[in-house]
Amino acid sequence: MALGRERVKFFEKPFVSWRNDVALFMGPRLAGYSAVDVEDLSAVELRSRELAIGHLEVYREAAPGFSGAFLMLGAPQIGVRHSRRLVGMGRVTRQQWDSGHVFDDEIGVSTSLSPKTPNISVPYGALVPERLDGILGAGRHIACDPSSHTFLREIPQCWFTGQAAGVAAALAADSGTPPRDVAVRAIQRELLRQGAYLSPAIVTALAPMAVAVAE
Repeated sequence: MALGRERVKFFEKPFVSWRNDVALFMGPRLAGYSAVDVEDLSAVELRSRELAIGHLEVYREAAPGFSGAFLMLGAPQIGVRHSRRLVGMGRVTRQQWDSGHVFDDEIGVSTSLSPKTPNISVPYGALVPERLDGILGAGRHIACDPSSHTFLREIPQCWFTGQAAGVAAALAADSGTPPRDVAVRAIQRELLRQGAYLSPAIVTALAPMAVAVAE
């Protein structure tokens, strides 16, 4: 690893793959480029291919078992982890991680990053653009700060925000209501009906109220 870092700087360890004779590399990871600038994307594309060759050369030379290694498969295009995010009516922030705050307009719950922090409530406002009507953002585009984006762009989070956006869009279309004006409780009830998970506080708030009738 020291030799690799000296030679190519961005040097990765192999991961276990689907076969004992195949090593999987999740990288190289490059930062400081713009995901919406074609010149930057081209530069990263070229640099990544160069680094792949550099990895192969170092592993062949210095790593036990890699003397006959060859490149079997590479990603067809660069994968971008962080790019533009929605400016929404609500957002998820780093400060929320430790508090365990549950948004009243919650549409999903993300698992925490460690056992030391509570699960993370995601509000409907994070899917609704601040100014643009007739559209919802889900998946990696939801409104959040850069730290929260590290996990909100993952597959499970894309699933539940996508489901919520779909439910909200259907309710908006059925009622002729702009997405920002759809009743959040209606979205939450439909999500629960479909088997989605919401925080216990939200489930309790949605339960039918017991009304005492005086005789």
